[in-house]
Amino acid sequence: MVSATFAAAFAKKRNGEFRTPDECIKLCADAGFTHIDWSPNYGRPDWKEDIGRAIRAAEKYGITIMQSHTPYNFYARAPLDHFQKQLGESVEAAHEMGVKNLVFHFDEYHPAPGTPFDPDEAMKTIYEIMAPYIEKTVSYGINAALETIIEDHIRVKSDERSHFGGTFEELTASIERFHDDRVTCCWDFGHAQLSYGDKHAENLLKMGSRITCTHVHDNYYGKDLHLLPYLGNLDWERLIPALRATGYDGALTYEGGYGCLPDSLIAEYIGLSAHIMNTLCDIK
Repeated sequence: MVSATFAAAFAKKRNGEFRTPDECIKLCADAGFTHIDWSPNYGRPDWKEDIGRAIRAAEKYGITIMQSHTPYNFYARAPLDHFQKQLGESVEAAHEMGVKNLVFHFDEYHPAPGTPFDPDEAMKTIYEIMAPYIEKTVSYGINAALETIIEDHIRVKSDERSHFGGTFEELTASIERFHDDRVTCCWDFGHAQLSYGDKHAENLLKMGSRITCTHVHDNYYGKDLHLLPYLGNLDWERLIPALRATGYDGALTYEGGYGCLPDSLIAEYIGLSAHIMNTLCDIK
């Protein structure tokens, strides 16, 4: 396995300005990373230009862009046509970057107010919205990796559901719905811990070879905190060997760094994250 990181997570500065793709990727390269996720900020007007800038920077610094992430609309609730336009653009961007995995949140279902959550209707609705883009992804030879989902009960009571895919069975059913080996799983360790608890390692092993990419972060107190590994409660000495047992030999990709660190700390932070990710890669 190799260590990787979300390079675009370091784009926003504390003063509200943005680092260029070259600056972000150089920070990752200087820290020792050789693989990155590049997921553009699709809300910025120059995101398309940033794709080319990221490709050129990766070539300059000897970095492999190995995965990307599609936009996520569950919370934003942008108009459906706008969201689907962004989905299509993210697929084309992934193709242009030559990534191996494009990650999707298969979770875009909002029942009408007062209507009980219906998993069957959720699957039908989400499939109709997202299937064309997932199918386009795999037609390019890119894995469409459905990410582990968490239930945060947003806008509903604590005993009600708001998200589809938060159970292992629903995630598996979503992948199998496509009948295509290139529709795979992005194992988000932080989300899986919140969703599966003491069955985390067991479900990881069940997902097995369908895992083609990862998101790595830590948490505690039942919150999706995106901490550096070892700063939360995840049992990495158990989880990483379980991942190895599936035959996985891809990247462990740190998904964090969204806190807009000052310039005086950013290089040290990315360097520490690289050291921690390499430590995880060394666990047998």
